[in-house]
Amino acid sequence: MHAHSTGRIVVAIACLVICPAMFAAEPSYHAEDIFPAFDPRGVHVHASAIVVCPNGDLRAVWYANGDELPSPQFYTADRDKHDNVRIMGSRKAKGGDAWEEPFVMNDTFGTSDNNPTLAIDQAGRLWLFHTTMLAAPDWTWGGSVLQYLISTDYDEPGAPVWRKTSLLLPRPLGLDRVIQDLEDGFNNPDDAERSGAPSERLRQYLSALKARVGETRFQRIGWMPRAHPLIRSDGTLILPLSNENFNIPMMALTSDGGQTWTFSNPVPGIGMLQPSLVEFPDGEIHAYFRNSDRRHRIKRSVSTDGGLTWSTPELTDRLHPGGGVEVLLLKSGNLALVYNNKESSPRDKLAIALSTDRGQTWQWERQLEDTPNARFDYPSIAQADDGTIHVSYSWELRTIKHAEFNEEWIQQQAE
Repeated sequence: MHAHSTGRIVVAIACLVICPAMFAAEPSYHAEDIFPAFDPRGVHVHASAIVVCPNGDLRAVWYANGDELPSPQFYTADRDKHDNVRIMGSRKAKGGDAWEEPFVMNDTFGTSDNNPTLAIDQAGRLWLFHTTMLAAPDWTWGGSVLQYLISTDYDEPGAPVWRKTSLLLPRPLGLDRVIQDLEDGFNNPDDAERSGAPSERLRQYLSALKARVGETRFQRIGWMPRAHPLIRSDGTLILPLSNENFNIPMMALTSDGGQTWTFSNPVPGIGMLQPSLVEFPDGEIHAYFRNSDRRHRIKRSVSTDGGLTWSTPELTDRLHPGGGVEVLLLKSGNLALVYNNKESSPRDKLAIALSTDRGQTWQWERQLEDTPNARFDYPSIAQADDGTIHVSYSWELRTIKHAEFNEEWIQQQAE
């Protein structure tokens, strides 16, 4: 072989090694309010969810107050529980510069609609889940019922055309076993420590739950969504839920477009809310929980049977002031976590972290927000086909903020 031919081969091999780094994307970041912030004494804006549609559009939902209703016929004391609270939404067309004027996604007249979330299944259907309060102000979150709506017509401006609407009233099995197992665990010091609450206080709480679990109404209602549903690799939709009457999570699963539902065993723990789910290539599913553990760390549970049964939740090393969290497996294979990275309120810091080992360690973290005594919470995360990461979150309860960036921006780290 001639010497110059050998040289070309060496250069080509070197290029295979060097070129990917040479052509790595530049860090990028952009943020905007979806709509102008309301006066802080006015509308209560909260709990967004964001999705990337198959055509590349973005859609977001949240809850907010509508027009005032006559008083005292309708409850008007707490803004987030007004009878005029409804589910709002907006759309940002692919390639567009701005979000559309917000529009009503769903409104149950005369009562408060809360905690919306969105999903797009493998058939391309758009799902909206949210709760509706039955008995505010005396019974708020615990008196909520679940609604869901399905659309196949949502590519145009404005609200989707809903093809199906229904209630979802879970029928859980095993809440009593979770409570009894926790009570029995007081005989084991390790189990008592794992609860993350003072023993005497927890004993009293479990005693109250044992009395409540015998009433069907407490078991059937009070189930709240928040984080995105997970579309399992086989197409099954898993809706992560938690019950506000027991603070115990459970998953609802459908494989036939919402015609029938099955329900997982309850997650074996209490004081946990708003699970966020991620499925790994081997089928293992992890759930990350908002929780009230006094050790102020996010908790995680694992399912190896498609989300039907769950391990005892364990602490991660991620800081947690009791705010909402969400996880997403990125196209790169990295796990993304967006959360309030501090131990106590106010929720004035919001960060995104990346893990290369399923959340055992977190190699990169970057702040999305960091303003003392402000409030940023209930983040929602999605990823577009081009790798762009989209996060929406509540900004001071006055607007919904949307940030878009790439992994390179996260890995760049803040100075």
